[in-house]
Amino acid sequence: GGAPRGGGVRQMSNKQLEEANAAVNAQKDALAQAANMRQEEKERAESEIRQREEQLLQERRERERLAAQLKAMEDKVVQGHAAVDHAEQKAEDLMKAQKELEQRRAEQEKLHSQLRLKEDLAAEAEEKYAGIQEECQAKTKKLKKLWSRYEQAQGDVQDMQREIR
Repeated sequence: GGAPRGGGVRQMSNKQLEEANAAVNAQKDALAQAANMRQEEKERAESEIRQREEQLLQERRERERLAAQLKAMEDKVVQGHAAVDHAEQKAEDLMKAQKELEQRRAEQEKLHSQLRLKEDLAAEAEEKYAGIQEECQAKTKKLKKLWSRYEQAQGDVQDMQREIR
């Protein structure tokens, strides 16, 4: 959801930004809790998160470009009451843009932190899987050894029964 896309800047309200952040955070939380998900699902989720991070990065760059443009306009403002009012409005817009930019940077840091956490969980799951495989191999080897002993004992019992007859 959000504002329409066009040739201009995509403007998001603070509420829309918070909703977008909440949606991304919900995805991250679900991903972190699903350490045993299939590889394809994990890769798809990671891809979606990287796409969202890229969108946020592009939006941050656009905001920086606008901030630079506003700064350039502010530097060109000439003396005069109308020009001063205009410059004050541009400065206020710049402050808003800078505040939104800081929020986006914080969101991006949080996304990177969550991605690292998810990668750590995936690594732990792989280690656990390897441990289970080793345990399975050891038990299989022990079972084969015990089966061999069992078959030997069965042969001994049959030999004894033949001798008794």
